[in-house]
Amino acid sequence: MKRSKNKITNFLISITLLISSPAFANTKIEIDNDTASFKNKELISGAVKVSVSYNKEDFADNSNNLQYQIFYDEILKINSSAYTRFIGSVFLKDLDNNGSFEVIVKTFSGGAHCCTDITIYTWQTNQFIKTETGFLDGEGGVFEDLDKDGKLEFSTSDNSFLYAFSSYAGSFPPSLIYAFNNGKFENVTRKYVKQLKSRAWEMYQAFLENKKENFEVNGILAGYVAQKALLGEYQQGWEFMLANYDPTSDWGLTIYQGDQDAGKYSNFPDALNAALIKQGYLDN
Repeated sequence: MKRSKNKITNFLISITLLISSPAFANTKIEIDNDTASFKNKELISGAVKVSVSYNKEDFADNSNNLQYQIFYDEILKINSSAYTRFIGSVFLKDLDNNGSFEVIVKTFSGGAHCCTDITIYTWQTNQFIKTETGFLDGEGGVFEDLDKDGKLEFSTSDNSFLYAFSSYAGSFPPSLIYAFNNGKFENVTRKYVKQLKSRAWEMYQAFLENKKENFEVNGILAGYVAQKALLGEYQQGWEFMLANYDPTSDWGLTIYQGDQDAGKYSNFPDALNAALIKQGYLDN
């Protein structure tokens, strides 16, 4: 499906790192295919300083080719490294609008779809608290101020829906939106109705396109029902799915207990219902 391919292609071409405060020594640090090795590039905001080095020669052997040191009041607090392939970034941003900038390290493991990891360091009680998103599909997500209150939300997708009921290209995962406070992520997805409705409409349009091209639809419908559940419109989404799903597809019907095959669901609606309960979109 073109949507997924274009998304990954654009991500692999470049990533731009914007830092808006005039207190920064540099406006961005970014790594792409053309980036040469460098040492000790710095970002500074107030008491927080980050020194970043990158070794392009370590790219091929999966060594930790991105090194960074984080200082507070010129005292070294964090000395760490990570591996990034094709692209990567380090930036400072006051995510929770408390006057202290977080250090954000974004790396990419390589591969067609996976994986982006985002590590956040927050200054609290004389130390940096580390928070990780874990591996995320494609570009991972974006920080944006959805309600214009000065605090940035992290918008991403529920990766558990990828490959669950179709191929990657036939999947359309529902929204996940997090607030970031005191070094922790809080799921606030259901609060942002406008964004949820916009994505639900995109899902509907993707379904129509796939239906017209006789391509996979169950992966889109699974995400659509979950998205409608987030909107408090589960029944409407479920009925739409029942009227439009492909009963001939057996993708996602296998029941697993750990790594063991424990049988099969009789149909897609039963499998989807179990997945929605498991992922917290429905209660029992």
